[in-house]
Amino acid sequence: MTRPSKADTPHEVAAIMRSLPQRFRPDRLKGWSGTFHWDIRGAEEAEWTVRVSDAECEVVGGFEGEPDCVVRVGSKTFVGIETGERSPMMAFAKGKIKISNVGNMRRYDKAFFKFHDVPTD
Repeated sequence: MTRPSKADTPHEVAAIMRSLPQRFRPDRLKGWSGTFHWDIRGAEEAEWTVRVSDAECEVVGGFEGEPDCVVRVGSKTFVGIETGERSPMMAFAKGKIKISNVGNMRRYDKAFFKFHDVPTD
């Protein structure tokens, strides 16, 4: 599986969400798993479910199942964070991101390469 490079960084919510399986780092989860509902206001496809475990990452449009964490964020903020143009900590501090379970979100965040950190094959 080829991972995306920084040059391939998408700037659309759907493309970013669909890139998660290619950026996934299952070795970072160590037996942990979670279901995340992403509510991305202003996006053409605003509702997403991401399931992660130490074996796989599944991304589906819409909300499915019971979430361990719900994330609400505007599409501009989401894209800015994912492309490295915005600080996730500053966005959280300013209330631009609402997270129902910060501990789960921290583990989730560690499970993915950032576009600027994706290793080249």
